[in-house]
Amino acid sequence: MKKFCYAGLLFLLIAGCQSKIPGNIIPPDKMGAILYDIHVTDAYITTLASQDSAKKVSATYYKGIYRKFDTDSARYTQSMNFYAEHPDLLSKIYETVTASLKKSKDSIDKVNEKILKVKTAKRAKAVKDSLAKIDPKVLKIEADKKAKKTKDSLEKIKPAVIKPVVIKKVKKERILKRKTQLTTAKTDKEVK
Repeated sequence: MKKFCYAGLLFLLIAGCQSKIPGNIIPPDKMGAILYDIHVTDAYITTLASQDSAKKVSATYYKGIYRKFDTDSARYTQSMNFYAEHPDLLSKIYETVTASLKKSKDSIDKVNEKILKVKTAKRAKAVKDSLAKIDPKVLKIEADKKAKKTKDSLEKIKPAVIKPVVIKKVKKERILKRKTQLTTAKTDKEVK
């Protein structure tokens, strides 16, 4: 008899611990889909610059989500409160939401990568085509002009750089010549 009582108690405890979802609460799979759409909407709304337009847009989007899933904001709030009281269920719901969001992000990243590849290929082709249209003679003339410009500018710079060096050298020679003249004159006076 004791074993029967213990088994009954154990059964009641297990049955009592499992949370049954009431009829007025949105089922977990549907709740996951609603939360996915709400999180995507929230992400979009955060990109809007004006807070006033964000509030207007968000109300419209949320109403659309509720209509899509045949529910309303009161039932959604009641369901969120229920799931908040049962974190194990909410955790399972958010695992599916997170997986769905990651899958969407990966597919968007793949599309963006393809778009980038196409744009890069188009740019490379446009550059190649524009270079092919240019006559090689014109390219040589342009290169010669550039080389001549560089040579001319270097010639303009050279005298300006060389001139001070030459002037300093001439001044040193004059000073040395003057010193030798003075020294020679001094020695001539001493000799006399």
